[in-house]
Amino acid sequence: MTSREVRLSVFGLTSMLLLIGCQTAPRSAEKRDAAADAAAINALRDQFTAAYNSHDAAATAATYTDDAILLAENEAAAEGRQAIQACYAAMFQGSAVKLVLTPLETQVAGDWAYDRGNATITVTPKSGKPIEESSRYLVIVKRQPDGSWKIYRDMENSGNPPPNAAGKKK
Repeated sequence: MTSREVRLSVFGLTSMLLLIGCQTAPRSAEKRDAAADAAAINALRDQFTAAYNSHDAAATAATYTDDAILLAENEAAAEGRQAIQACYAAMFQGSAVKLVLTPLETQVAGDWAYDRGNATITVTPKSGKPIEESSRYLVIVKRQPDGSWKIYRDMENSGNPPPNAAGKKK
């Protein structure tokens, strides 16, 4: 082996080791970012719940992107932040509601994430007794240009059996 070949081999080996080392560093940074992103998504969930429980339709809708879609149980899709705000305003007008969210899973993948969990909603009509409803939710959140997270898609479904389920025979 000539001295030139040795230098090229050493250069090649050094370059390869540097590349391997460079690949390791971002992975640890990604883990830190994922933890920070998960914390930001938890804060978004808390902000949503506080606004919802305050019956503030504008603040609740502010947790959504401008082009968000809300797929609520037994309702037409509310498309866009204004439609979502109108949906919440109508709900808050008719009764007192209290929401408790229990997150089960949050996964972050770059600028996208999802949050899945259970919800308990207590609805107290203006004239009537409180009704408790359990449901499940799946929310897709999207990182905004300023680094914050907003709800992009929001879907829920009832955790209660259908009304006729108790009387059905198999």
